[in-house]
Amino acid sequence: MFLSECGYRQEQRSGGTPQALAYFADINQYTRLYGIQEGEIPRRQGEPKPTRKEKLEQQKLARPQLYGMRTLFDFNEHFIELSNAEEEKRSLGFMLLILGALILSVPIFGVAAHFLRHGVLDWVLCLMAIGVFALEYFFLWPYFLAPAFFTSLRARYRFNRTTRKVYALRPKKYGGNVILDWDRVQAHVRWAPPKSWTAEQLATSEVAREERLRSAGLDSNLLLYWPPLNASDPERKGEDVLWVGPSGSGEALWQYIRTFMEEGMDAVPRPSEHEWLRKGFSGPGEHLEETVMHGSHLRDDIIGKGTSGATFTNYATNFLWAPLHSLAERLCYWPTFPEEWNSDCGQKRRESGIGPEEPLRWPCKAPR
Repeated sequence: MFLSECGYRQEQRSGGTPQALAYFADINQYTRLYGIQEGEIPRRQGEPKPTRKEKLEQQKLARPQLYGMRTLFDFNEHFIELSNAEEEKRSLGFMLLILGALILSVPIFGVAAHFLRHGVLDWVLCLMAIGVFALEYFFLWPYFLAPAFFTSLRARYRFNRTTRKVYALRPKKYGGNVILDWDRVQAHVRWAPPKSWTAEQLATSEVAREERLRSAGLDSNLLLYWPPLNASDPERKGEDVLWVGPSGSGEALWQYIRTFMEEGMDAVPRPSEHEWLRKGFSGPGEHLEETVMHGSHLRDDIIGKGTSGATFTNYATNFLWAPLHSLAERLCYWPTFPEEWNSDCGQKRRESGIGPEEPLRWPCKAPR
């Protein structure tokens, strides 16, 4: 789903790009942005021991970890592939879509029945149908349904360390497909949605800004920012933002991506069975196990005492949603990378399934 991307584009259309960046994306003079060289620096042989101040500074930088979150489509020596957040809300959106269609069908059916019986239109029912349609089209569709249906199933982001490029697949209305230079990226590792704070409150109140950061929690996300190629360019060419990773991701995911891109696949932990995302469409059982029950299974594995009662309860309360989610996915399309990009370095990768994919290493056929 593209809820964050939709919110940003809505703000961009209403207030312009500078306001959307400062308010919704939280890219402003108060934001701490990380560069690609900012990571934990290992001590080399013969170097003096770091001072206490230097140790404390390094402790502030998270180590590269995925922490059991479903994050990766692909992992190999050339690139890692990730997506965006809030996929779990698709089934709720589908329920709202069906509910909206049912509510709209009532006055439409009344208008049709009255016309067939009496040969004239019932203007009261006509106005009711128009009002319901307008309410759904202008208030529900653009903010919650459009990011979930009749669009791309997921965003796809390939971080290719061989070409030092980031290949992004997105619907055109949320920025479109783009190739970005890795060397220009900056990371906002504590992004949180603005929620009820206004642009004026966040611009003038340090307390509001700090509250926004502290409110992140499960709604937090890693945001990557590419500044304009020319700071004085009124068209802001080259500027872009990507929301990367699942909800709750932040500094640890940034360090995972950064370390992979700067040091290679052997410098980051290999993804566990809990940290893979499924490519393509999922069936009801696959969605239930991989998304809904993911946290419960992970907790049971950590505790090591088998399936808990909480896991059974989670299954019982959510299994009816799985077919809705699987059906909702079929209202979207699965995006694929253009062959001319050669983002896979000459090794075609599968477009469905989940888990590690061979080969992990191969000679790159793309020009560097």
